[in-house]
Amino acid sequence: MNSHLIHGRATARRIAAALSFAALLAAGPASAWEYPLLPHVNGLAFFPETPNTEYRTSALLSAYYPGECWRLVDTLKVDSAHVRVTIARATDCGDSVSYWLQYFDLGYLAAGMHELTVTCTVLDDGVPPVEEEITVPFEVVQAAPPPPPPPVSPLPLLEIIEVHPQQPAPGEAVTIRLRGFKPFTCTLIHEEAVVDAHNIQARFTQQETCADTSQRWTRDFAMGSYPEGDQTVNIRLYMLFGPDSASVLEYAALFHVGSAPPPPPPVDSSKTGLSPGRPNPFRDETMFAVTLEESQSVDVAVFDLLGRRVTTIHHGVLPQGTSTLAWNGKRSDGSRAPGGIYFYRLTRMGQVINRRVVLLASP
Repeated sequence: MNSHLIHGRATARRIAAALSFAALLAAGPASAWEYPLLPHVNGLAFFPETPNTEYRTSALLSAYYPGECWRLVDTLKVDSAHVRVTIARATDCGDSVSYWLQYFDLGYLAAGMHELTVTCTVLDDGVPPVEEEITVPFEVVQAAPPPPPPPVSPLPLLEIIEVHPQQPAPGEAVTIRLRGFKPFTCTLIHEEAVVDAHNIQARFTQQETCADTSQRWTRDFAMGSYPEGDQTVNIRLYMLFGPDSASVLEYAALFHVGSAPPPPPPVDSSKTGLSPGRPNPFRDETMFAVTLEESQSVDVAVFDLLGRRVTTIHHGVLPQGTSTLAWNGKRSDGSRAPGGIYFYRLTRMGQVINRRVVLLASP
């Protein structure tokens, strides 16, 4: 029932970084929206998504290092057109993956074309610092939509759903355990409640200060007992950014009460679940596989960093074995999603699996 999110000499690393940086410069202004933005900076996003004269413009730099440990050691907003970050190699990633986010308030900007120069200083194993830099053009418009909520952690709010016992009998008490990552550096988790036998909820509120800054969270919900048959418990998690800004994330725990059905023909369990997307990053289409040990109902969908559903890839029964699915980078209404980091998620009987994918902006 569990799901799991699934170094090279210093000189070689510096040469590789310099070559990547040279390629970015040679590509011209359009390279500003390629991922990675710089060898050690994955992405840049503006808030609002379309900067405008009515609201303050903010820039979010992000980096995610799946195979190495790095930490953000210094940041500086020189002015509204220049920002700097300094990163250093770390020896320990702690209890999670190696990533960082840095939010810069650029202030109110006049309508027209602007540029933001991003400089990243890389400190690695006592060798001379390496400096990476790129200038990104962006436009500020006169008219403006409402600003979106502030950015949150790029890790999934809900990572694992566990049902205990795994195969409950009729009348046996059931506990649902939720595990995930806190959306804010300072997060208050409150109002965790079993609404009824088929609905549970919890609220995650952003705080300015806190004593507990750990990334992970775990909560158990005592659900009582159920009659024999397939059961569904809806999970609603509310992220509260302020008095007038919130996001609702919906999940489901699926489990069977009673005797287990006859086992299906064997399938390689090491391949059961959700494969990485290929290619990643991608611009036109990324493909991935869902492998199931038996035919069952699943939900496969794409979500943004705020946990909002972007589109549904498949909702319904998939056969036993491997099914190949794809996302074309579009929202459910057919419009193209903006470049950035997304998660595609498999929700199946008693399990939720998330995979990260980067969508490149249109040329």
